[in-house]
Amino acid sequence: MLWRNFPVVVLTAIWPMAALHAADVDGPSVLQGLNASQQEIQDLENGEVLVFDSEPYENTPRELAADAVILVDNDLQHVLAEFEQHVSLIPNEDMLAHAEIYNDADFTGVEFIDDDYDEVERLLVARAGKEFNFSDEEYALIEQQLSGLRRADRARQIAAASNVMRKILLGRYHAYRSAGLNGLADYKRSSRKQTSVGQELRFTSETFKPFENDFPGYYHVMVDFPDADECCKHEFRWLKVKIRDRPTFVLAHTFYQLTDEFLLITERFFYVSNSVNSLQITLAWLPYDDDTYMGISMSASADILSSMLGRMLRPLGRNKAKELVQESLIEFRDALEETAAPADATDMPE
Repeated sequence: MLWRNFPVVVLTAIWPMAALHAADVDGPSVLQGLNASQQEIQDLENGEVLVFDSEPYENTPRELAADAVILVDNDLQHVLAEFEQHVSLIPNEDMLAHAEIYNDADFTGVEFIDDDYDEVERLLVARAGKEFNFSDEEYALIEQQLSGLRRADRARQIAAASNVMRKILLGRYHAYRSAGLNGLADYKRSSRKQTSVGQELRFTSETFKPFENDFPGYYHVMVDFPDADECCKHEFRWLKVKIRDRPTFVLAHTFYQLTDEFLLITERFFYVSNSVNSLQITLAWLPYDDDTYMGISMSASADILSSMLGRMLRPLGRNKAKELVQESLIEFRDALEETAAPADATDMPE
């Protein structure tokens, strides 16, 4: 492998890079685009994680972006192998359940349990607003399937709510597989207001427009899936995670492209049942002098961020996003170093 045993720069979020001409995208230009000082570069080489202010690169009032850089000593094949061992690029200590999707039968495990009963009660009386991310048609389905069960016993309510959530996930999964971002139904907030999750994810993806010359196939997958997916391997999963102490169902599309000189990975949460509108992370390993670097692009949005309360909470939210990014990078680096240790030991002289 071309990059074997070279140090790796890990970059989190690529909004600053997007301002560069695609032909100039390499490690030094990335750090220049992030306005890294010589001291910060020295800190990076000493093993520290650099976290940058990415506020200027947020596309909507609901979006939070985070940038960070880290050094890791691994090759691209090893990074990909480690990545494939993880369910998600997000630290998953709050992961409750998950399954890779190959056909409709893989949604069987989508269910609420007794510990989720508070969420089931919310679902029984769900109305358009910010508490859930449902379309007008999905609210109609909930009303049709659950309105007559508000006085039913607990077990029956949980079973019915699970069935409804399964139908919603199935519908959104098939719509996305058929039409990509254009197939994502808007979230209904009121009789007059909708939130377009497809448009938000398109804004995030189009931030990578300057990369189109260097990675045309990958860029078009980000923007035009499913019409341009030949260059990449694709994986789909449903996840059940805890967000703000609520069980949250997620549909995730992960795709990646590996060559001898770069590795690109994107994880897109194209549906999230509550709390957050969408999430997209992109990792990019690209040439960096004699080494390589890896990048992560992170974009998350939630309607509360555009409200008066949201504007007050925004600095706190940005700090939380940076902490999440830093934690994710450190966990990923530690995992890579741990799995590399036995192989490295065999190279030591007797």
